[in-house]
Amino acid sequence: MGLILTAVAMNSVVYGLGYSTATRAGVQSQGSAEAGLAAARAGLFPDATTHLNNCATQATPAKYVSTSAPVYTSLVEQYDATGWHPGCPTASTTQVRVTSTGTAQSTGVAGQTAGNASKVEAVVNWLTPGVVPTGVGMYLYGGGVVESNSTLDLSESTGAGLMIKNGNFDCDKNNTVINGSVLIVGNLDFNKTCTVNGSAWVTGSASLGSGSIAHDLTAGSVSPTPPGSKVGGTYTKIVASTVLPAVPQWTEVGYNPSDWRDGTGAPYEVKSLTGCALPNGTLGGTIPGKPVIINALACAAGPTASNNTTVKLTSDVVIFGQKFNWDGVNSLSFASSSSAVHKIWFITPDYTLGNTPSCQTGGPYNQGNFTVKNGFSIDAPIEAFLYTPCAFEGKNGFTWKGQIYSGAYSEVKNNPTFVFAPLGIAGADLNTGLAIPPIDYPKPGAVVSIRDLSGP
Repeated sequence: MGLILTAVAMNSVVYGLGYSTATRAGVQSQGSAEAGLAAARAGLFPDATTHLNNCATQATPAKYVSTSAPVYTSLVEQYDATGWHPGCPTASTTQVRVTSTGTAQSTGVAGQTAGNASKVEAVVNWLTPGVVPTGVGMYLYGGGVVESNSTLDLSESTGAGLMIKNGNFDCDKNNTVINGSVLIVGNLDFNKTCTVNGSAWVTGSASLGSGSIAHDLTAGSVSPTPPGSKVGGTYTKIVASTVLPAVPQWTEVGYNPSDWRDGTGAPYEVKSLTGCALPNGTLGGTIPGKPVIINALACAAGPTASNNTTVKLTSDVVIFGQKFNWDGVNSLSFASSSSAVHKIWFITPDYTLGNTPSCQTGGPYNQGNFTVKNGFSIDAPIEAFLYTPCAFEGKNGFTWKGQIYSGAYSEVKNNPTFVFAPLGIAGADLNTGLAIPPIDYPKPGAVVSIRDLSGP
């Protein structure tokens, strides 16, 4: 009996010792694994002098290893449009994942090995310099009119592709087609055969006339009542408990060249527009392919152009002007000087803060609308962004791929073709209307997730 009791006691001691050492090992290996995460994340930040991270300079690129306490092995993966891939971040990376395995300094005894190794994983956003694509296809703060065979392809927008913050949306004359959804803080009025191949949210009244909504309609009121076949989905009348999608506040954009940086973090070149006239020829940075800001704010009439002008971009271009008055110009087009895809931004700054557009038509700035007529085109593969606190007036046909943001009641008339492409604008998050600081160099961003993984 004594021998049995002694054996039981010894087993208890051994088990207790094994359990205690396993617990200790688990704490140590967990700490080592977390230290590996921290080491990899720190290594992914750019050096203050070289502006490069040390991911690729490890003994094995994308692998951080420590052989002394705390002992860990951390592996880096990067995520881009095609999925997760082992390796250091690239120019197309949007997220980084680090998987770190930590080893205990003192392992468990008596067969207790569960705590000898721990594995943790962290996913972080990857921030790269340059303009962040945000916003919808058309943001007409003060409302607008669309008419006469207008074709708006906003289908690539998430949610509503056309938004109005404080005004009405009028669809006059015949045969306008909007591929996508609309969100209007105001009224919707279809006077003729207008079709929205999506849903519509309207805080005020929706007068459908000869038009139709292919999917759902949510509105303060509708005519005819009930809408019948004019609404392909469900009509919902707004009541006190109705929650509508939000229209972001107006985004304040000024003349801030330091906000504009290329993919390496280098600032855009800044040049003045000599003679205030756009060239019938090439336009771009002094260094071929490098982006440039064209400052035309001192041009009283804004950037001018002659009839039958084709501006061929050799790089990405940002043009700042107090107005863009091309109402009297026939056949003005923007094209690429090669097969390269370039972007162009037309910006009239908003000098007054307050998250409402302020078009200063008098005083020192003498601002005006962005007006085009008779054959204005953004030719593929060029994409264009317009920002103006004044109005957009597109008359007698235009072709545009990109985004349009206007402050005052705007016009889209007479056979225009518009296709949404996300460009965004430097220094601003158009999804919120808030300013964002520029990113100097590629670096880790906010933590998306962090978790323990089972197994060594």
